[in-house]
Amino acid sequence: MANPSSNRPDLDENINVPEVHAALGADSVAAGREKSIRENGMEPVGLIMLIPCAFILLLGGSVLGKGGGLFGYNELVKNGYMRAPAPGGEEKILPPGPAGEIFAKNGAKLYSKCIGCHGPSGAGGNGFPPLAGSEWVTGNTDQLSQIIIHGLKGPISVAGNTYNNNMPAMGDGFGPKELAFVMTYIRSAWGNDASLVTPEMGQAALEVAKNRPSGQVDVNELKANHDKMLPGEALSPDTLIDPETLEPVEQPAAE
Repeated sequence: MANPSSNRPDLDENINVPEVHAALGADSVAAGREKSIRENGMEPVGLIMLIPCAFILLLGGSVLGKGGGLFGYNELVKNGYMRAPAPGGEEKILPPGPAGEIFAKNGAKLYSKCIGCHGPSGAGGNGFPPLAGSEWVTGNTDQLSQIIIHGLKGPISVAGNTYNNNMPAMGDGFGPKELAFVMTYIRSAWGNDASLVTPEMGQAALEVAKNRPSGQVDVNELKANHDKMLPGEALSPDTLIDPETLEPVEQPAAE
């Protein structure tokens, strides 16, 4: 009986012809013309596929190059367009309110940056001083503003107790209004009863901050350079203001 292996063809799917020829010293050019075995999915991409892909890339590049105009507001909205009122009535306009309430309401939202150390009730804890009943909060506003903007290092005495924790700068992203809001909030919350801080005063605080070296403040610098009130016209907490512009409005005439 013949050996079954002798009936196998000379070439089968497991034989790599170029490798066999190379081992035998056969001409490499001739061996290269033989079809070698490749794994599925590793075949070279034909020119007929490359041309459509190149066209798509060129088309996509031209669209992205015009992106500023293609998706621009002026391209999609006609001149003189006015947004229609919301269905069901005219656009809601917020009524005037007391300056103290409006400032404190906005400041309470910004206080979320401070709540982790000073607590929701302003009582402090874990080595951080309280804001409730603090003479640094209800006292001169220039000192308080620089503590918020730059942070505080070194020991500080608050309500008869000494604290020596590190406070990072909290004024990143604060403009005059934001600084006025958060200062007004902590000066009027938790039983504190101090004057309102206006955006004009907040702007003055930012100007002071620009004119000192970078880095945290300490008690010595606060007492030497900032033991004063910020300049600006005082605003009574009861003054009615526009909640959008923060400008005073006329008091309604008494009947």
